[in-house]
Amino acid sequence: MIRRAALFPVVLLALTAAGCISVGGGGDPVDDRAYDLVPPLRSDPVPESAGLETLEVASFTVDPALDRDELVWRRGPVEIGGYAHHRWARPPAEAARSFVADALHRAGVCSVVATDPAPERADYVLRAHLSRCEEVDGEEGWTGVVELRVVVVRPAGREEILRRVYARSVPAAVRNPGAVVEAIGQALESIGEDLAADLGMVLEAERAGFGGGGGM
Repeated sequence: MIRRAALFPVVLLALTAAGCISVGGGGDPVDDRAYDLVPPLRSDPVPESAGLETLEVASFTVDPALDRDELVWRRGPVEIGGYAHHRWARPPAEAARSFVADALHRAGVCSVVATDPAPERADYVLRAHLSRCEEVDGEEGWTGVVELRVVVVRPAGREEILRRVYARSVPAAVRNPGAVVEAIGQALESIGEDLAADLGMVLEAERAGFGGGGGM
């Protein structure tokens, strides 16, 4: 369930000085666009952390079908493709990582939530695999779909404290790639919030001694 409308910016970058290119020496110009997703800017204060731990959000891995610059679309049970003129400005796995780290930081799950540069020593490490991040085309409209497989471990004992799959499907407002990117951003924001809530509960149990210890 999406808690609120999209507040994050979709950064649209023109890939040519004029914002378009001509095809075949003539004819109609074709827009060549790049998209980036960044977490929303908010003025609300970040809550104090319940503990003093450091959490590292490691680089995310990505499904090979998504490991490309082009926005990926799916149609039906087997058809998949990529847009020739609609691309990601950076890998979508990095955008997903930034949303997750931002949500964990704003929720105050740990006193430090670190991405790059990585900390010398972390009490917990979050790893994730982006298995879906794409447009799904249907007869009634287009949808932004995200699936993220998450695990959180204690590096010292290599013990898992959380393993979960988060999946969201958000309808695009209109049938175009930009609207799908906005829907993907809403899905990432929702996943980040739910992950922060889940990890917060797990770490509370850790601190209370119900999880076999509280970090290193």
